[in-house]
Amino acid sequence: MHRFLAHHQGCLTSLISGRGSEVKKKNSFLSCRSARIANRKLHFSLCLHQFFGRNLLEDLVLRTEKLRSRGSSVGAGGVSVELIDLTDSGGMAKEYTVHTLLSKAAEEHGDNPALIVPNVTSLTHSELHAAIEKTAVALRRAGVKPGNLVSLAFPNSLEFVVVFLATTRVRAIAAPLNSAYTEDEFFFYMEDASSTLLLVPGKEGNKAAEGAAERLKLPVAGVHWEKGDSGSGDITLVPKARLETLDEISSPGDEPEEEDEVLFLHTSGTTSRPKGVPLTHSNLAHSIKNITAHYELTSADRNLIVMPLFHVHGLMAALLSTLNAGGAAILPAVGRFSASTFWKDMKAGGATWYTAVPTIHQILLAQHKTKPEAEYPKLRFIRACSSSLAPAVLHGLEEAFNAPVLEAYAMTEASHQMTSNPLPHHGAHKPGTVGKPTGIELGILSSEGTVLPPGQQGEVCIRGPNVTKGYRNNPDANKTAFEFGWFHTGDQGILDEEGYLTLTGRIKELINRGGEKVSPLEVDAVLLAHPAVSEAVTFGAPDEKYGEEVNAAVVLHKTMKATDKDILDYCKKNLAAFKIPKRLFFAETVPRTATGKIQRRFVAEHFLSKAKDSSSAAQEDRTSRLYDGNLLAAKAFARAGVAHMFGVVGIPVTYLATSAMKEGIRFIAFHNEQSAGYAASAAGYLTGKPGILLTVSGPGAVHGLAGLSNGMINTWPIVMVSGSSVQADVGKGDFQELDQLEIVKPFVKYAGKAKSIREIPTVISEALSASISGRPGGSYVDIPSDVLHETIHEGEAEPLLAAVKEIVPSWSVGSNPGELKVSENKVSEAVSMLRQAEKPLIVFGKGAAYAHAEAAIKRLVESTNIPFLATPMGKGILPDSHPLSTTAARSTAIGESDVVLVVGARLNWLLHFGEPPRWSKSVKFILVDISKDEIEFRKPALGLIGDARVVVQQIANAVKDDPFTLGDEHPWLQKLKKKSSDNIQKMANSLAKVVVPFNFLTPLRIIRDAIAAEGSPAPILVSEGANTMDIGRSVLEQTEPRTRLDAGTWGTMGVGLGYAIAASVTSPERLVVAVEGDSGFGFSGMEVETLVRYNLPVVIIIFNNGGVYGGDRRPAEDIVGPHKNDPAPTSFVPGARYDILMEAFGGKGYLAGTPEELQSALRDSFSARKPAVINVTIDPYAGSESGRMGHRN
Repeated sequence: MHRFLAHHQGCLTSLISGRGSEVKKKNSFLSCRSARIANRKLHFSLCLHQFFGRNLLEDLVLRTEKLRSRGSSVGAGGVSVELIDLTDSGGMAKEYTVHTLLSKAAEEHGDNPALIVPNVTSLTHSELHAAIEKTAVALRRAGVKPGNLVSLAFPNSLEFVVVFLATTRVRAIAAPLNSAYTEDEFFFYMEDASSTLLLVPGKEGNKAAEGAAERLKLPVAGVHWEKGDSGSGDITLVPKARLETLDEISSPGDEPEEEDEVLFLHTSGTTSRPKGVPLTHSNLAHSIKNITAHYELTSADRNLIVMPLFHVHGLMAALLSTLNAGGAAILPAVGRFSASTFWKDMKAGGATWYTAVPTIHQILLAQHKTKPEAEYPKLRFIRACSSSLAPAVLHGLEEAFNAPVLEAYAMTEASHQMTSNPLPHHGAHKPGTVGKPTGIELGILSSEGTVLPPGQQGEVCIRGPNVTKGYRNNPDANKTAFEFGWFHTGDQGILDEEGYLTLTGRIKELINRGGEKVSPLEVDAVLLAHPAVSEAVTFGAPDEKYGEEVNAAVVLHKTMKATDKDILDYCKKNLAAFKIPKRLFFAETVPRTATGKIQRRFVAEHFLSKAKDSSSAAQEDRTSRLYDGNLLAAKAFARAGVAHMFGVVGIPVTYLATSAMKEGIRFIAFHNEQSAGYAASAAGYLTGKPGILLTVSGPGAVHGLAGLSNGMINTWPIVMVSGSSVQADVGKGDFQELDQLEIVKPFVKYAGKAKSIREIPTVISEALSASISGRPGGSYVDIPSDVLHETIHEGEAEPLLAAVKEIVPSWSVGSNPGELKVSENKVSEAVSMLRQAEKPLIVFGKGAAYAHAEAAIKRLVESTNIPFLATPMGKGILPDSHPLSTTAARSTAIGESDVVLVVGARLNWLLHFGEPPRWSKSVKFILVDISKDEIEFRKPALGLIGDARVVVQQIANAVKDDPFTLGDEHPWLQKLKKKSSDNIQKMANSLAKVVVPFNFLTPLRIIRDAIAAEGSPAPILVSEGANTMDIGRSVLEQTEPRTRLDAGTWGTMGVGLGYAIAASVTSPERLVVAVEGDSGFGFSGMEVETLVRYNLPVVIIIFNNGGVYGGDRRPAEDIVGPHKNDPAPTSFVPGARYDILMEAFGGKGYLAGTPEELQSALRDSFSARKPAVINVTIDPYAGSESGRMGHRN
């Protein structure tokens, strides 16, 4: 086989057919300048580099001399070798095109998935190939000819992939565009590219792009994917404007050739308008092969595409290289990167790697630190590209996700990748570098064009078969960019002795905002178009999150005025969001050089240094600015890391709420303090940080006690903040006067009053700390009206605020759980008791869920094979379907166990007080609780005082050191499994029956199946009601921790809507489903307006049986007396239309009385992710009074 390869590790191997000779030079650096197969010949231009040794050079020259008779030539500075390709057995040239590569993948991996849209659809390689061919025919019918340029304005979608590849198939040129562009931006890019057709999503369209097409008089077609009853579905082109079709065309036409232009992209410029970059099939094919080979991609690889496909990063590295390997590209259903769905899509698609810009990596790492996944998928590697990745982020990613992170360096002009760090088994990974060249020749050049030796800084230049031949219609740019026979990247860098590249700066003035390249001139042009602006200079400023941010200096016309807001609002209409300046500097003039020229670097240094100086001056000016009590309180909560606040505003706390919003805290305004308090308590449980409830004084505080006491009894952190009477008027009968400190004391761990403005930060800090320390619970902050209106200078306030510490949940990164451990002796005793038990059991509750103990519990349960029982809100710590779950054999497990490890659950009424007759008389409890008082009160056989997660980790570690396990055939396990199996089958038999009018089981089964279909992240289930909650607990399954909220320790009714709102606000990535009895819903039904106001994706399913337990169940002898014609105390208006209540506020309402109606309503509401009520009509006499608690009524 005749071929010449430049290995990504720098190894050179040249095999010359017919002579049987092989030349090798390790750690040398040589690669193809251009390679193409045409007319059965393989052409190579071999370029010399400083890494060549003399012997190798002489050997190559000798071989070249011997080949001169076959048409070879020697040029200055390089050797051109022409070799006859004898490997094509068919005798025909094999074109190096994208189509060739993907056709081969379809031939070899036809049944493998190629595109996956989780929970929507998927295509195999064969199906993708067929869809491309069919769509290519449709494009030809739409008049697309070879060489025509087709503009594509799509999010990341299946439609885009198919129509992009179909465009390349018909030898046309694809020009993907950012679907978020403004109309003027679309107009510029499409006009500059000489577009002949615009394609947009068929259903949604693209208003801005279509507006630009209308101005250009371009034909427009919508691309629509329709999933069929069988198979993969079809792409159709729907004419939208000026599109004429030709029915007689039935084939996709001639196959593409390698020198056909296939892709046209604009790359932002700094000294001129954006430049057009044409790329050929050969350019793309070489780049695809390089990337595939470098990362050793195979048909087993799957990649979640988070980068936009209008960038070469997403298009080349994520999509085409994956398809070339026969692997699968996973397309997020939302069409873009979303942190809330990222891991769900990764798991659903079986991803083995992903590539992203540093900003996305930082977001995922931050999410891991505050809200880690229970388990991450096993990744081969993670790729970072488009801007530099901070070493701390790189190491954090590797530690968090247990995969090597490989930094790469890429440009549009190079068809993406130029260098990359190697996979671990191919070489060292050097953080801070962008690795070694991959499939291209790279040199560090001086300004005179000399290739510099290792260790010297110069401009990074490249050449190779994947590099564009030049910018379109831009001879001046080409002359500069391709000087000395190299492409000049505009970046400065250094190569070390091993060939690793370190980028040291930018020669170009392009702004790299988190991987998005922003042209300063483009932003200048928009700023200068504002009527008040006479001069504008845009530049990049350092930014911790994005690497660089867009800043600009502006000079206004002397006769005109404009504010920051005026100019930025104008920019928003004319620029994509990432191009809008983060900061504007207003000036009388901008600095110039001695010759009168503007240099952006000098402008940036001038204004950024002034900003730094003005910041220092602002520090001195703080004594002149005043904070009132409202603002100081809001700042204290913000400093503590509070993200959400719930409440009802009015005198005197309205401005506290608006101040909180100014400080970045989201305030959710309710109709009633009771519901707001329930929301705050649930938020505390779900986030591990205190939920904040804001109330007015007097009756507002009384109403707030419902939520405050609920948080306290459930041991969830909550802080209620209430305004109160003016201190000087207390005792005189002031407006809403009440001794609020006294009334809250039974329901809190801490109650404090800020008697002056200076005390506000201290009282807030103490309240927050108290609510989260030890056993979580309630705190109360009282701020009198006069204190809220008191003022303090900023300079005096800052030291007070500095003392407020950020609240960190016990389970999060940065917390210190060391003090929450128990002694090793206690751990050994616990392990010994479990080891010696004949019938051990592990019980866990919502305290374990709050502590994020799921990983430790899973480890302990599965290493010992001890069965477990979850309390209602402990469900999901381990899935209900887990083989060791005894939920379906609860009575047997409780009644016969002899040693029980109880984690994060109290031996109260929910666990029958841990007493006979429900428990065995001889049972021994090992009680893990963070409260010493609880241990002393319950007097277990062994008390372990500590954090649930930490203590279970200690026990699991001790078991690992000295293992024991119950065998699968152990009599205790066999008995529980038999009992569980029998009861599960009984329930399955009951659920299989379709009962109409509905009983409780039929609709619960339908709801269960709909929730299960959502996959991960699982919806959060809110459940309240007598029969609704009790029966639902046996039917609705939990698969993930902290996804079930119900009546809790007090069995409180009325919590449902508050809980649902809190769940949606704190977990926006999850659907929230509230399954409510009609009575439970009625406590806070008006909060449906709150759901609509904040557009929260909450679906409320109301089991409407016309009353507290259903119809009138009184015996005839009780229906007597003067009011015998009144309805029963348990009865409501029959047939109430709760669905219409939701519709009245603009939400979705559904009435469901049959399985088909309920299934349709669930499908529609779950997919819409909008506020909805499903009113499910139930037989009034289904269920029973008080559910299964009749003995307590």
